[in-house]
Amino acid sequence: MKTLRTLFRQDKERFNTPKCVQDVIPVKAIWEDGIFLVGNMKYAKTYRFEDINYSVASKEDREAMFLEYSELLNSFDSGATYKISIFVKKVDKEEFMREIMIPLRGNELDVYIKEQNQLLLDEVTGSNGYVQLKFITVSVYKKNIEEARSFFSRVGTDMAAHLNRLGSRAIVLDAGKKLRLLHDFLRPGEESGYSFNLRDAVRKGHSFKDYICPDTFEFEKDHFVMGSKYGRVVFLRDYANFIKDNLLSKLCGFNRNMILSIDIIPIPTDEAVREVEKRVLGVETNITNWQRRQNSNNNFSAVVPYDMELQRKESKEFLDDLTTRDQRMMFAVLTIVLTADTKEQLASDTETLFAIGRQGLCQLAILKHQQMDGLNTALPYGVRKINALRTLTTESAAVLMPFRVQEVSDNGGVYYGINAISRNMIICNKAHLQNPNGFRLGVPGSGKSMGAKAEIAYLAISTDDDILVCDPEGEYGTLIEALGGQRVIVSAGSPHHINAMDMVEGYGDSKDPIIDKSEFVLSLFEQLDHTRNLSVIEKGIVDHCLRRVYESYQNGGDLPTLSVLQDALSNHKDKEAEGLAKSLELFTKGSLNVFAHPTNVDTQNRMVVYDILNLGSQLKTMGLLVITDAMINRVSMNWKMGKRTHIYIDELHVVFANEYSSNFFSSAWRQFRKRNAFPTGITQNVEYLLDSVTARTMLSNSEFIVMSNQAASDRLELAKLLNISEEQLSYVENADAGCGLMRIGNALVPFENKFNTNTALYGLMTTKPGE
Repeated sequence: MKTLRTLFRQDKERFNTPKCVQDVIPVKAIWEDGIFLVGNMKYAKTYRFEDINYSVASKEDREAMFLEYSELLNSFDSGATYKISIFVKKVDKEEFMREIMIPLRGNELDVYIKEQNQLLLDEVTGSNGYVQLKFITVSVYKKNIEEARSFFSRVGTDMAAHLNRLGSRAIVLDAGKKLRLLHDFLRPGEESGYSFNLRDAVRKGHSFKDYICPDTFEFEKDHFVMGSKYGRVVFLRDYANFIKDNLLSKLCGFNRNMILSIDIIPIPTDEAVREVEKRVLGVETNITNWQRRQNSNNNFSAVVPYDMELQRKESKEFLDDLTTRDQRMMFAVLTIVLTADTKEQLASDTETLFAIGRQGLCQLAILKHQQMDGLNTALPYGVRKINALRTLTTESAAVLMPFRVQEVSDNGGVYYGINAISRNMIICNKAHLQNPNGFRLGVPGSGKSMGAKAEIAYLAISTDDDILVCDPEGEYGTLIEALGGQRVIVSAGSPHHINAMDMVEGYGDSKDPIIDKSEFVLSLFEQLDHTRNLSVIEKGIVDHCLRRVYESYQNGGDLPTLSVLQDALSNHKDKEAEGLAKSLELFTKGSLNVFAHPTNVDTQNRMVVYDILNLGSQLKTMGLLVITDAMINRVSMNWKMGKRTHIYIDELHVVFANEYSSNFFSSAWRQFRKRNAFPTGITQNVEYLLDSVTARTMLSNSEFIVMSNQAASDRLELAKLLNISEEQLSYVENADAGCGLMRIGNALVPFENKFNTNTALYGLMTTKPGE
């Protein structure tokens, strides 16, 4: 074919025996934006793409993903070649631990920090320990770098659009990141020693190859030695008639250091149709000649041989695929480079890899006397030195599906358990999400509160963020106090008092804090008597008295209380003020005067839990009003200081039953993202949430949702709202405590998060009777 002939002619290079290790690397020049010159006017650029949840998707969703992936393959430019690579590598545990280990603080928190670090160490040691990185490398022949850059800009935009529709994302690798990728494979075990600065290397006259190449290369007939590692390159020699879409997942799930690459050469459709038409004509000619020979021998009843009939059928089907089913012809070669510590281990791993291929009726074979070419083909340089090409249609190429399951491993994140499929740790940083709003849902005993407490403990010992908790069941106080926080018991007769008139520096959003406090107090008066609204005159009286009592405070006096405000109203000359003063009497001189005293607890502690377990019905409205006022103003104050605030509301349905607090939290879910605050709602009553339009909106606007064991009716409603497949839903059906499904952005990740019961932290968090 013309395309292949042109490509082979362009790829043809004079062979030079490598005189040093650097000569093995087929890269001639690099640019800072990640473009590599890998031949005579051949340029290559690599993009990393994120995984998607293909293996746990429903049948319908998998079909949709398959068709969308086929569209991606169809979009490949016929003037370029493409390489899809899956890099399976062992996590550098030392480097990983350096990133996630929590440094000791030298105070009473160290005992909990040591326990958390031991938990992380145990998980890293016991987890899968292998990660899969996925890349697409595009190669094209252009006259100069400017033309190549323009081409990659167009192709990259188109490819990113298709990947976005798949739920994935394309990330361009610049020169430093691509060299880091090559360094990690060519120098295993030395990942943390990578250091490269392009401008510094140019200034010193150093070659970039010096920073990534191994100490030695030895190429034998059927293997190679790379430094202290042994390696082997194999290729897919025989394809099965029917290949399952999990073949690549099984090959890469072998969990050995390897790179699997599929080189794809798209063929222009018009050229492909002409070529197939020639083949069809050739088959028909052979059949006609065979029949003619049979007729000349007077064998007029002869049946066309099966192999000829099969050729006719398959070639016509191929032509139909190209002309009527939107398929493209492409040539592909699949190569795998496998590494091991010893030659014996390499032989064993190779046999295991071959056995996995045979399970799918595919035959893998070792490249003989082509190990160097095979290595350069498999690595994401952008070259192809192996010509064991197989003709495929778009659908048959799409069956080699590179997607498996999404992983979440964010820098600076919080540990949330392990991925139930890949067994890797889930480290999520909510700051990386579109919005940090969260929910924890599950039936009683499913572990939702334990998960929230574990998250609070992790944040308390690993960050300096502020943490506020609204606790209707009185179960967070012990943990918060042990971590150095303040427990505030809000109830009638409580020794703890919160002054409803508190006004710290930076109170409110406006420049005049009195205005914001006036709005709060007016809301408080309206909540005291639901039978009527305040008149304009009454609002003016409250505002006037409020300004008067705060005037002395701003001049150096004491902070006013509700009692002081009541006295100011009693002394006011207007008769309406008397009624307002009397409406406050129960909450200032009566038995419900908990908010009428000066604050005697440290509400400015970085961790505060408001225990409202014994908050009676008469005080509930005012109590929630004062607590929410304190929360929103702490958020505003922290935002102005550049500090992050985490807010947890347990038993959300309890506070949601109150109109004012319901409106507050609904507003918080919309506004807190802008103020660097991360609200999280925790509830067992999912059905109640789903019946409320406001709560459904809050749930839809949350990028972080942890679903533990769910009741049957709740599962179905959540599946509709969050587009969860039956396979994914099975992880929240009769799930063990601490297990379930986690929605993090667009990712749906099954998780397990079990706690070591022999730790001090577990003793602070558990609510099981007897523990």
